Amino acid sequence: MIQAMLLRKLLLSALLLLSSATLTGCWNRKELNEISIATAFGFDKYRNQYNVSVQLINASEISASKGGGGRVPVVTVQLSKGHTIFESIRAMTTATPRKIYSSHLRILVIGEELAREGIAKVLDSLSRDHELRTDFYIVIAKGASATDVLRILTPLEKIPTDKLFSSLEASERNWGVTSTVDLHQLIFDLVDLGKDPVLPGVRIIGHINQGEAKSNLDHVSPQTLLKYESLAVFRKDKLVGWLSDKQSKGYNYILGNIQSTIIRLPCPKGGDLAIELIHATHKIKGKIVNGHPEIQVTVRAEGNVGEVECGMDLGTNEAMALLEKELSDSIKATMASSVMRAKAYKADIFGFGSAIHRADYRVWRRLEDHWEDEFVHLPVHLTVDAKIRRTGSVVQSFLERMEEE
Repeated sequence: MIQAMLLRKLLLSALLLLSSATLTGCWNRKELNEISIATAFGFDKYRNQYNVSVQLINASEISASKGGGGRVPVVTVQLSKGHTIFESIRAMTTATPRKIYSSHLRILVIGEELAREGIAKVLDSLSRDHELRTDFYIVIAKGASATDVLRILTPLEKIPTDKLFSSLEASERNWGVTSTVDLHQLIFDLVDLGKDPVLPGVRIIGHINQGEAKSNLDHVSPQTLLKYESLAVFRKDKLVGWLSDKQSKGYNYILGNIQSTIIRLPCPKGGDLAIELIHATHKIKGKIVNGHPEIQVTVRAEGNVGEVECGMDLGTNEAMALLEKELSDSIKATMASSVMRAKAYKADIFGFGSAIHRADYRVWRRLEDHWEDEFVHLPVHLTVDAKIRRTGSVVQSFLERMEEE
């Protein structure tokens, strides 16, 4: 009995030794002192070559324990040019002392000139990189190069790309004129024949030379800022134009991306009031009428009165009905403006083609090869049902009593 137990223990020990010998451990590990962490890439076109820039974290300056040494928290390297994206990124090792580690990428900036020529090759290269996650956001440098955007130092956030990342999410959530698009979503829109992509635009406000200096962080009112501005419209992979802020909001109404925003409405006797939109739902339905495609877009919205700059009495049913009609008409006009601009660009950024595909596959097969021309003449019916839920604790504004006195 004792010998059998000893034999089992010996066999178990032998199995453990054999299994441990097959373990490889972290064969591809990277020590922190061997890598440079990239938080943003920038891509531009220079003649027939790609110009790649990268924003790297200066770890010693953002470390809370060391307190920093008075240097800038990030470094933007912009020295590499190549005929392919992969070649350009690898060539950056001639300007950086360590291998660039891109798994923490937060923002990809594409210059407007490159975007107009086409971004498919850039995305193909990035999608093949095994180190990259797909949860970073992609933006277009409006009226500037991607390199210039990555050179700007921003207040409040030590790392500029953290500011860009957070501001994009906040503006989409609270204002509704931008839209967050990651690599996966962008590629999906590119391969979908029934939808063209959009990307948010970022503009440099101020002078670039002042924005890249550390003194830009020392002013109460920074001399140079990065600001998100409208949406870039693509036809397939090429930038063809821009939506205005109002049209960008209309795009987000139609796609159901509005979480909250502010809408200003005129009062009957002059002045304005502001409605805080707190909830909105959408529905896009394609249908075939007499062999021709049509689209029905329905939006339902709810809001609260946030500000009254006139003497309007909100305590009557007639006043509320008037406000709800004005709110519905305002949202509908914003959506119509967005559709009109998209038709001018021949870019189906709303996915109406996909809705027709879902409605009738055979009709879509007949239209898909020339959908951009069909889209221009596509009837789009817009319906908006808006309700006002709360008027605030003060029903009748004191502004009217002030004017009477």
